[in-house]
Amino acid sequence: MLVEKWLQIDGDSLYCLSTQKVESQETLVLIHGLGESHQCFADAIDWLPNYNLIMFDMCGYGYSPASCSSHSTETQAKRILKALDQMGIDRCYLLGHSWGGDISTLVCQFDTNRIVEGFINAEGGLHEESIILSQIIAEQYSGLTKAEFSEWVKGEGFAKRFTLKWHHGAGVKYLSSLRRCDPLVLGETASEIYAQHDTQDSRGVVSWGQIFENLSIPTTYFWGTQSLEGCERALNFIQTLNNVSFKGANHWVQNDPSLFYAEVEKFIVSASKKNQEL
Repeated sequence: MLVEKWLQIDGDSLYCLSTQKVESQETLVLIHGLGESHQCFADAIDWLPNYNLIMFDMCGYGYSPASCSSHSTETQAKRILKALDQMGIDRCYLLGHSWGGDISTLVCQFDTNRIVEGFINAEGGLHEESIILSQIIAEQYSGLTKAEFSEWVKGEGFAKRFTLKWHHGAGVKYLSSLRRCDPLVLGETASEIYAQHDTQDSRGVVSWGQIFENLSIPTTYFWGTQSLEGCERALNFIQTLNNVSFKGANHWVQNDPSLFYAEVEKFIVSASKKNQEL
């Protein structure tokens, strides 16, 4: 049974879709990327039946209306922690895809109560070479009026530039979610992500990547070989991390759910054993 609710947090409504909680099962929280919604993780319900699953739509995305205060990545992260507290979650694992990996990185940083016991960062923006989609969106946002940008997002502009050219199922899901997001929130978020370029160190690792590599909990980085083809500096950095590559996969490494969620489960089992040894 799936449970659908809108959590009220500091005057904002946060959409949450979860499975019925079973006390004996591990809990996995899934955080979507830029322009996406919980739909990008819909297959998890079929492939991870023995886990408590919690999926959110960030404010301004999917079924969550725009925030009355802030859409910054930091605020979105703190909102997740408040949501988990409201739901009575005292321990869980995190899986964040793309910008969701960035949000989840900050969730772990702000998690003073040590709720998160392990974190899978799937194609998050650790390195300046991997921040591409947000750059193009940010450039459109800064170069157009608000009305023109909204039309570019909701009309044919974005679809022709990206999703309809990608020729894969993730593009269809992405376009479906994108049609529901608040275009101005999308533009603001993309601009914030692109601004991470200014925080890179001599390796090209941006500030969120620097935070990720220094987290004390079990972590891993999932990446697609097609997605990072030619990004040699980014790949050099990723090889210094605990990581899992998906051969031939694009940015949406969850496109092959049987393989992807098997690796998710493998990580959780391993992290759980490590935590028990501490």
